[in-house]
Amino acid sequence: MAHQTVKTDISKILDDSTLSTVEKIGKLERMREGARAEMRAATESAMVNDNDVGDDLKLIDQALDDLAAPPDSIEDGGGATL
Repeated sequence: MAHQTVKTDISKILDDSTLSTVEKIGKLERMREGARAEMRAATESAMVNDNDVGDDLKLIDQALDDLAAPPDSIEDGGGATL
């Protein structure tokens, strides 16, 4: 997924007045799961190509923080892990 596309998708979710905060958080968390899966796959391959996935994850995390979303797992509130 292109980095600019992620920014656009986040903006669309945050600006969508038809979605409740809980729905916005759900959509962003699904995006986050996809980005983390992409990072895991990249680190397991022979040739790691980040393609801005780390930056995308940071943008998604910031949007979730802005919505005051609670961490889903101990992993999200603890040390940096994939």
